[in-house]
Amino acid sequence: MKILLIHSQDVEVIKNKEATSNPQEFSEDFIKMEGLVLVCYVSVEDQDTYDTNLIAKQGAEEIEAAILQISGFPEVIRGRNEEIRNYNNKIEKNEIKGKPRKLLELIMDHSKYRVDKVLVYPWAHLSKFLSNEANAMEVCPKIAKILQNKGIEAKFSPFGWYKSFKINCLGHELAEMYRDVKLAIKPEEQVKNSTFKIITESGKEIDLKFDGQNKLLPLKEITDKDFNLFLKSELGSRIVDKAVEPAHIKVMKEFELIDFDRNSDAGNLRWYTKGLIMRNLIKNFVEDRIIDYGAILIDTPIMYTVKNKKLTAQTARFPARSYWLESGKERFILRYASDFLLFDLFSQMNLKPQYFPLRAYEYEQYDFRREQEGELSGLRRLRGFIMPDMHTLCKDIDSSIDEFKKQYTLIRKLENDLGIKTYAIFRVTQEFYSENKDWIIDLIKTEKQPALLELWEDRYYYYVLKFERNVLSAENRSATLATNQIDVESSLEFMVDNDGERRQKYNISFTDSDGQVKHPIILHNSPTGGLERVLWGLIESAIRNKETLVPGFKTWLSPIQVRIITVSNEQNEYAKRILDIINGQSYRCDWDDREETVGKKIRQSEIEWIPYTVILGKKEQDNQSVSIRKRLIGEPIGPKKQTSEQTNDVKLDKLLEMLEDDTRNFPKYKLPKPFRKFSTKVYFRK
Repeated sequence: MKILLIHSQDVEVIKNKEATSNPQEFSEDFIKMEGLVLVCYVSVEDQDTYDTNLIAKQGAEEIEAAILQISGFPEVIRGRNEEIRNYNNKIEKNEIKGKPRKLLELIMDHSKYRVDKVLVYPWAHLSKFLSNEANAMEVCPKIAKILQNKGIEAKFSPFGWYKSFKINCLGHELAEMYRDVKLAIKPEEQVKNSTFKIITESGKEIDLKFDGQNKLLPLKEITDKDFNLFLKSELGSRIVDKAVEPAHIKVMKEFELIDFDRNSDAGNLRWYTKGLIMRNLIKNFVEDRIIDYGAILIDTPIMYTVKNKKLTAQTARFPARSYWLESGKERFILRYASDFLLFDLFSQMNLKPQYFPLRAYEYEQYDFRREQEGELSGLRRLRGFIMPDMHTLCKDIDSSIDEFKKQYTLIRKLENDLGIKTYAIFRVTQEFYSENKDWIIDLIKTEKQPALLELWEDRYYYYVLKFERNVLSAENRSATLATNQIDVESSLEFMVDNDGERRQKYNISFTDSDGQVKHPIILHNSPTGGLERVLWGLIESAIRNKETLVPGFKTWLSPIQVRIITVSNEQNEYAKRILDIINGQSYRCDWDDREETVGKKIRQSEIEWIPYTVILGKKEQDNQSVSIRKRLIGEPIGPKKQTSEQTNDVKLDKLLEMLEDDTRNFPKYKLPKPFRKFSTKVYFRK
């Protein structure tokens, strides 16, 4: 909905002639409103007619806010003038330096900054994407009625008529305003009534308590320092200090993995070669594991219409986060997640009982969420991102619980293989927890560390249980990677919201073996979380623990797995042969062929977290052998800050065996040829 607001001295409207085949019934031929009138020109758009009561309520709230803004403006000016007087007094007293500021003056007399009446006027010219549904004409009368019920004198002008009108815009600071109102179906969240517990590794429940400032009180039972920092981040302030640059940003730039692009919208990234290698490896890794788990593959478009009411019911949950795309006379939303078109696909399928559990995996490149400017944070929070996503249809709640348990293990194995330490969170309704407490605690006990439990009084969204795996950053900030949710709502035909409205859902159904039509339970599983956030977690974790654990990426994921270092130019031909052999085995190997000392080359390899550094000198050349420095990635730093162990004068087969052991059952990916030698390597940053 678009609203143009004009503050006018008196208004006249004359109804002339029918403009449509079905104009709105309106007995008056003439509308005359005297006094200070706020004229609200309204365009009802395509998505708005999903729920005219809701959009009318939102429109009325915007109009009421505009009235308060106008009436409160003189007081705002008074307050600003008080600040100016205080500032000028400090200058006079030589307390500060500067030039005195002029006091602000209202354009009109104070008495003009009020609204006596409101006229709601249908105005098609504010939008190209008008609703063509008959119920669009209901919106203006409903807005007027809502305002009347709030004690505001309001009328509406009829829809579907040619009209002439007179307004006299007052021309003060707020006499002309514009509002873009997105249909927003907001669940009645009960988070404020949440209770929090810790489930220990032995399965014991510990209630969390907070002081008068809502700060978490210390727990004597929990001695793990990092877990306590995780709790503090999750249950304390979520505000990130924008003055502190996240630690991973320096690494992602210096390693030439990923960067920002000033030519794009903020929160959309530029990927360099080594970053793309890691991205594609993670893609292949997750996809291989998910296929082995039993999923089918799906790919849906990245944009969809707002006219399909099944989609509107979901997308209207996130109106401020949507990217809009125009195509001719139509408009579309860039997808927020894969759910919308996938669930619509499910609703069109002839689902059969033997399909279940039906696991559908989609590698979403890309999803778009227009996060607020202040929320963007390197790889942690983006506007355009990649999301591996699996949705599973289960016959009933019992089978969905069985499937959830299996996927819990799947997620944990994926995170372990990526090399990220995570913390578990269960967010669940009190009713579901009381009925399923035993198996939830049994899962937590397998963690060998505590987990956070959040209990809701009621279900305020589509799921009864949401599971998260979170990671801590170098600045002790917690962020979610993998998630899984038990969705009991989306497959239904209709759902009654907390406000009593009957909302259309996807109507995903199947005929069971007993002849009954049933709606499946849906698991929403992001098995690793967004790819960018996976890299965020890997880098932040490495930096966070760099004083105690050797930082780096696991060998299978490292963009460069092996670096060859030659002692002198006499080993160049030998180095070329070794380089070709290793890359020929689809391992990623480069050669530092610079005219630098061996010490500097080894230092560079350490800085870049290279898993294997191969040193070739005269002895190795004569013996047709290699000497290997293996970086002890993820292991405790040894005496004298030792980060590697060295094996001297062994055959190349030994290195190939070590690489095979490190990368077995993981995907391989070739290194582009220009990156195989420093002398031909392409650099993207000056």
